[in-house]
Amino acid sequence: VASDKGWQALNAFKQRPVDQPFTIHLPDPSEAGRYIDDSSPTVQRLVRKVLPGPVTLVVDVPDRVIEQKVQALRLGAEGKGRLYFRNTVGLRCPDLDVARQLLRLAGGPVVASSANRRGQSPPIDAEEAAQAVGDAADLLIDGGRCRYAKPSTVVRVRHSGGLYKWTIERAGVYDERFIRKLMQWTMLIVCTGNTCRSPIAEALAKQMVASQRGVTPADLEASGVHIVSAGTHAYPGMAASPEAVTAMSEQGIDLSKHRSQPLTSELIHEADVIYCMTAAHRAAILSMVPSAADKIFTLDPGGGDVEDPIGLGIKGYRRSVELIRRQLAQRLKEQQI
Repeated sequence: VASDKGWQALNAFKQRPVDQPFTIHLPDPSEAGRYIDDSSPTVQRLVRKVLPGPVTLVVDVPDRVIEQKVQALRLGAEGKGRLYFRNTVGLRCPDLDVARQLLRLAGGPVVASSANRRGQSPPIDAEEAAQAVGDAADLLIDGGRCRYAKPSTVVRVRHSGGLYKWTIERAGVYDERFIRKLMQWTMLIVCTGNTCRSPIAEALAKQMVASQRGVTPADLEASGVHIVSAGTHAYPGMAASPEAVTAMSEQGIDLSKHRSQPLTSELIHEADVIYCMTAAHRAAILSMVPSAADKIFTLDPGGGDVEDPIGLGIKGYRRSVELIRRQLAQRLKEQQI
């Protein structure tokens, strides 16, 4: 933003009106608060759930907030005009390490756009970008082929009556159904095979949270809460172990319909909190999505492992159920659900 040469070159390439700013690209979602009022739970949730990723947030920003942010950023009227347009600002955070590292090194606000001229399709790799940009760019960094080969989803966040509400302005990689799913409060519980410990914990957590909210476990999804389990080395579609089904039936919970699923990066990104049975499970999740570190915990508040009851008979499973119940009760006290 501070570079007149860069700003003019970007406008000349995109051929857009000079008073229409480009999207601010963030090195980290936590940087959003430098440009918007992020005190709203809705705005906080959107930033936390969709960034980093293929989403552009276009957020209403009142005059008083704009003045505060511009002053804090030490930008003049010209810089203000390059960031805000008709009391809105666009925010992106790329899910690519090299891009985020470059944004950190820049230090100040960085605005950017897709590497295509108006009316043309965005390029999906460095070769296409080079052809589209030509000599308009001084440097081209090959970050690999675009993961989705689609434009970003544009989420419009409007402020009215003291509340922020979001709508999909342009469907892209994500559609409205997916964004709505992301906006649920989601607990992910992880073990190895997703046939013993994590299904037990999932079912118990559903029962406990439903009781807190005054609904049935079947109505949790409709109330905005999603509780799910997965395994770091799970085969899809496997039933819960017979001992787990028996031990849970003694608690009045039917586990016979459970089917295992492998842990995926999508499940990790969707989760607000992730509870693991062991420290090894936590390490496995971190290896998949390092940026999720601040929301991954062992189920045991003391950091100990919940050992696999396989081979310990029904008594071992009963002990595991009671241990998991006690640990969940402690963990749920920490959550604002």
